[in-house]
Amino acid sequence: MQQKIPYFLWLLLLTFLTGCDLWESDVAGSPEDSSAETAVADEELTYTGDPPVDGKGNVFGEIHWNGRGVPDLEVALCPDFSTFSGCNSTPLTTITDANGQYLFKDINPGVYALSVRVFDTEDWLYISNGILSSSAFDVTAGKTLTIGYQDIFKLDLKLLTPGNGATVAVEKPWLDWNDYQNPQAAYYKVSLFPDQGDAIVFDKRAEESTLEVELLPVSCGYRWSVEAYNEERTKIAESPEPFTFTVTSLPGSCLLAIQAPTDGAEIPGDNILLDWDDSPLAASYKILMWNDDDPDRTNVLDFFEVNESSYEIPGLLLPARYVWSISAYDKDGRKIGATEISDFVVRP
Repeated sequence: MQQKIPYFLWLLLLTFLTGCDLWESDVAGSPEDSSAETAVADEELTYTGDPPVDGKGNVFGEIHWNGRGVPDLEVALCPDFSTFSGCNSTPLTTITDANGQYLFKDINPGVYALSVRVFDTEDWLYISNGILSSSAFDVTAGKTLTIGYQDIFKLDLKLLTPGNGATVAVEKPWLDWNDYQNPQAAYYKVSLFPDQGDAIVFDKRAEESTLEVELLPVSCGYRWSVEAYNEERTKIAESPEPFTFTVTSLPGSCLLAIQAPTDGAEIPGDNILLDWDDSPLAASYKILMWNDDDPDRTNVLDFFEVNESSYEIPGLLLPARYVWSISAYDKDGRKIGATEISDFVVRP
């Protein structure tokens, strides 16, 4: 079975989407696109079936959507998982029962990734175990690993305007999306990001399926997405992929180009001048730079703040590969721009 990694896998791995009462018992009685997040269960999920045979282990859990167990979902365990390519071998598979429960019985001990095919899509969710890893569900001989309750959400919420790839000429555009029905969404969370940098413009709650937004005071590309929640504050749906739009009518840009050292340059370690595009609305810049050859990735400049669009590094840098980036901030402390990550090598 070939498993496709959905676009949001990387985000899932960084947001602790576990939903797990993760524990083991030595005896019986002692676990385009959808995703899963933490489920808050009123009581602990308990396995009451037979213990595994000698030398084998069990995995047990339960999948919910909108507060109810979801039947007939395919669940897979992968012993050979890669963050970049997904499952690289044939996984073990099973199907959830009428209550949304699944059981992998008498499987070989080892470390597995857990994934769920949601409803009738061809996409899979890899579920984190809570420590920033999708492949750390450790199955032990003679024990049942109870993964616990997992809430899933659909990716069928439709974004409307601005259309994907649109150009926007106003400073405060309206974001519009289809009102989510069946079940009716109680509220939405709307997220807006600039194309460059790691800053989020906002994460806002919206009671209706439209929201007026205030953009950065510079020309910029944006991506936006919407999530729908029920009355119990459980996510039930999300837009399948973010939409993008571009504002070109404002001064400056949120994308700043690095001028020197050029990306990949090899230079001597003394009198190094960092130079980048000036942002007309920037009141300050912050420099992040680290020694990439250092096993600890020690920061040479730890968000070091300057008021000009250049900075000469004092002293001598040791021979190594250095990685750096710049963030720009306006007078109110809002992040209004960033460079891409760049690197250079100091010669011995």
